[in-house]
Amino acid sequence: MGSGGAQTVERASQLLRLVAVQGAQGARLLDLAEVSGLARPTVHRLLRRLCDERLLMQDVATRRYRLGTLLYELGLAAPSPVRRIAPMRPILQQLAERTGDTAYLVMRSGDEAVCLHLEEGGFPIRARTFEIGARRPLGLGAAGLALLAAMPAGDADEITERNRERLMLLGLDAMALQRRLASARTGAAVSRGTITEGVSGIAVAVPPQAGAPYLAVSVAAISSRMPDDRLPTLQRDLEAVASRIAVIERAGA
Repeated sequence: MGSGGAQTVERASQLLRLVAVQGAQGARLLDLAEVSGLARPTVHRLLRRLCDERLLMQDVATRRYRLGTLLYELGLAAPSPVRRIAPMRPILQQLAERTGDTAYLVMRSGDEAVCLHLEEGGFPIRARTFEIGARRPLGLGAAGLALLAAMPAGDADEITERNRERLMLLGLDAMALQRRLASARTGAAVSRGTITEGVSGIAVAVPPQAGAPYLAVSVAAISSRMPDDRLPTLQRDLEAVASRIAVIERAGA
């Protein structure tokens, strides 16, 4: 493949990831061009081609782009990046039942965090801000913040810089992120209202067998259910769950 073909693949992959971040609401061509740094005609041409291949689809009414059905079909044949995710699900379910809130298992994917699984607790007001398969820049939300904080500072700074424009578009500037990282490095990562107004989250990274963590567990709830004096209890619960998940993942190595 020539350099031109490789560049096209790279740009198409970038657009797919950017569309995935927007989830079910879809992404506008204007926003994709702004975040990607590509010219609008180039973005439009790539989007049309991705739609032709069913890797994307465009909503007729809103003109927004969403992930296409071919990606789901291809995903059925892809191996799971987490070796033993099935036995982790009951652990997340127990965490949700114990806390009454929404529990998440999140994985690092490059410069992004991806939701692998979630379980909802019994509290009637749900805090479901991260759907399975959805992705967002590392640092946005409690789990992504925990994963970023667990990395060497130099690596975290490089990722933050690469995500800077996307984070700013989502309402998180670099200075605010650095303050949150400093706090997360001394304990659990806490996010208040970053994703959705009135929703808070707390997360810890899963201890890895080697290298930087690539999994995190979190709990999200309406902010009134997550006062400061509840955070230590939630942190202990999350650390216990993270340790159990680490044992399962190592056993599958």
